[in-house]
Amino acid sequence: MLKGMREWQSITLARKVSALRSFLQFAHQEGYLTEDWSRFWEVPHFWRKVPTYLTPEEAQRVVEVPLGGRHAPRNRLLLELLYSCGLRVSEACQLSIHAIDSENQLIEVRGKGQKIRWVPYGRAVEAALQAYLPLRQELYKPSRKAQNFLLLSQKGGPLTRIQAYYIVQAAGRAAGIEKPISPHALRHSFATHLLMAGMDIAILQRLLGHAAMTTTQHYLQWVGADLRPLLLQFHPRARSAQTPPHEP
Repeated sequence: MLKGMREWQSITLARKVSALRSFLQFAHQEGYLTEDWSRFWEVPHFWRKVPTYLTPEEAQRVVEVPLGGRHAPRNRLLLELLYSCGLRVSEACQLSIHAIDSENQLIEVRGKGQKIRWVPYGRAVEAALQAYLPLRQELYKPSRKAQNFLLLSQKGGPLTRIQAYYIVQAAGRAAGIEKPISPHALRHSFATHLLMAGMDIAILQRLLGHAAMTTTQHYLQWVGADLRPLLLQFHPRARSAQTPPHEP
């Protein structure tokens, strides 16, 4: 908890100092200051917390853990959307039932800033949809305002982020995962596992809905060691350095 507070304080301080530097530079350029005082202020570097992510085996255990109760099909679909499609929890909770293109197996996702992206899905998500959709109307009786939402709460409203958080935590406990996980941990796992499998980071950026490549590049900071075997396996220069040339 204390470490998280320190991280928040460092980030806040860095933003405030950056804003002050910009103001001082402006004041100097406009002639209000005879000297550029911004150079006396150094933006502090802050420690970036490495997000929790699961191994491929752990993630599979979470999304495939046996679920009981009447909400099992809905909860399974939520887990698949978070891990198999890499959706943000807010995106999953706000998904429209009309966003599912079953013919092409694509999902229309509205991300930050209402930017739309299309995310493909595979057999696991398709199976989860087929199990949930026939029960949706009967089990949840969506309210008039929630008719278009895909995932519904017990009272017929849209599933909330807090409810999604508890669903993921319960699945993690049932799967025997000791580390604390959250919906965002499944999204992080989606991204990390694709990078480890050799996906182009530009394609991953589009799948995640990141506006800037720098956001996606943060994943490289903690999967570098795991990417080394891929480099040695696929890059011709990495292979050639390992095997000395044949001498006649």
